[in-house]
Amino acid sequence: MNIKVLILAFVVSGNLFAAQVIELFGDKNYPPYSYEEKGKAKGVYVDILQEAFAQMPNFNLKLKMMAYKRAINMTQEGLIVGFFPPYYGVERTKWTKFSEPILGETTIVFAKEETLQKRKNYPKDFYGTTLCLNRGFNQSLLGGENLSKAIKNNKIKLIEGDNNQACLSRVIRGMADFYINDQLIDTKKFPVIKKGMKVKENFGHVGFTLQDKNYPFMKDLQKEFNATIKKMKQNGQIAKILKKYL
Repeated sequence: MNIKVLILAFVVSGNLFAAQVIELFGDKNYPPYSYEEKGKAKGVYVDILQEAFAQMPNFNLKLKMMAYKRAINMTQEGLIVGFFPPYYGVERTKWTKFSEPILGETTIVFAKEETLQKRKNYPKDFYGTTLCLNRGFNQSLLGGENLSKAIKNNKIKLIEGDNNQACLSRVIRGMADFYINDQLIDTKKFPVIKKGMKVKENFGHVGFTLQDKNYPFMKDLQKEFNATIKKMKQNGQIAKILKKYL
């Protein structure tokens, strides 16, 4: 066989079996779970996803970070393969396919000590106060149905901030009375902010778009990813990654 034909056959064969590049978009404002630092993706979920895809030779992971609300909109429109780490919600299944649950998270109340001392019954004792949530976060999934009803009925006022630091700053300045987010978020810059009662248990996932006509690999990706995450939970790899951040 001609040497040129051999080289061409090798190139074609290599291309046929090249790993599929997968772009996933993470919340850039959710440390320690998912955030951007000096242009680089970081956090618990970033480490977990990188380890998972290292075990998936058919796919190469490319991570990008953006504002959470924008990632939701782009997933709804099918402009991206998927985003992380959304909590499961029935209404969200209309536009996203949730992966195998990746990591358990516990949301709690953050507030000044004097605010927490006066309130023991959540959310009823917070009626008449103002809550800050990260922009794009689902109030029901984060804080429970009773919180969502209280906001809808104007018993609790809701304002939004771009990230953890923005909401905590609003609590410090008296613009909000309390904040709800995961118990592991960093509050070192806000020493007067205390951790209060537990609010809700959730799991973070990858949310894959349902508008997948441009992603013929989607079913294979989801099957392989879910199996890998399940294996990583069973063999303790995910727990080991999380331990670094505790």
